[in-house]
Amino acid sequence: MRKRLSYTLVFALLVLAWALPTLIQAAPATPTPNQVDAVAKELWCPLCNGVRLDNCDLQACVQMKQVIAQKLAAGESTEQIRTYFVQQYGDVVTGVPANQGFNLVAWYLPVVGAVVGLGILAYLVYTYVYIRRRPAPGAAGAGEPGSEAGTKDEYLRRVDEELKKYD
Repeated sequence: MRKRLSYTLVFALLVLAWALPTLIQAAPATPTPNQVDAVAKELWCPLCNGVRLDNCDLQACVQMKQVIAQKLAAGESTEQIRTYFVQQYGDVVTGVPANQGFNLVAWYLPVVGAVVGLGILAYLVYTYVYIRRRPAPGAAGAGEPGSEAGTKDEYLRRVDEELKKYD
């Protein structure tokens, strides 16, 4: 009887050792809060503007985090979870506008604005450096009656004459 018990025990251990990897994979693993937050950081709250899902305290966001935990426990990837939430709530949960249709304006308007702004800046620098710094053709030189320096000298001369009258 003892021999039969030991054979049965050895057989049970062999069956358990053979089935253990399958049992471990089949058991749903509970994801850690860090794993849930890693996925939640890539999603945005559909109700709050500009708030990531991992920072939002609304009940809807708490429920969304629970759904993330369930899907992670089921073995779904981050991309599958993101796709699920986009189907449920739209592109607003990705925090990035879709690269199609009217949303292309949000992608290309900043680039066009930067190019136009740089063009205006280059034009202003050009006009300041090359046009404003050099005298116009035919303009009087410094110290001549038609120039700004000549006008200042004339003004100072007249002031001196007026002051001499009162001395």
